[in-house]
Amino acid sequence: MDAIIITPHVGIGPFRLGMSREAVEQVFLDLVDWRFDDGTTADPSYIEMLFIREHFEYDTNGRVKFIQLNNPNYLSQFRIPCLFQGVDVFATKAEELIHTLRKEHSMIGDIDPKTGFTFAIKELELCFWREGIMNDDIMKDPGFLEMSEENRELEKRYFYFTTVSIGAPGYFDFMDDTPGR
Repeated sequence: MDAIIITPHVGIGPFRLGMSREAVEQVFLDLVDWRFDDGTTADPSYIEMLFIREHFEYDTNGRVKFIQLNNPNYLSQFRIPCLFQGVDVFATKAEELIHTLRKEHSMIGDIDPKTGFTFAIKELELCFWREGIMNDDIMKDPGFLEMSEENRELEKRYFYFTTVSIGAPGYFDFMDDTPGR
């Protein structure tokens, strides 16, 4: 796999909405070339770091209704493009990504891409989330500048989204605060 493709209403990478729990587990098992040898007996897998099993949700029939992908850039030893409409969503600053997507899609969730954490495109059942916020103003703040270099570098990861998720139809309805709903 050269890239992980995010396809709303369909899936992310090798995982598809509507898959059974057993089919999801089989994908994890089949991706043996994604395993790495770090000297431990657990033989961890990059795919298991990117797609944490607990981040899949299933409907009452045991079919996937939600898939979440973690930012691979948080894993220093692993990089892979994660593409939505040809854009690497984890290599594009959150603020820039939201401004670009808003040109074609209406969004629900947070309003300001400079200070918001969660943004969803309801019509696509696609959601972006970040656990912290970083922007150019924060980088000039005296509190940020007083941090150690190591901590400043860690904080800079919040320029980018932490996760991208897709859901089955209606999954992100809870985020829509449109009057009359």
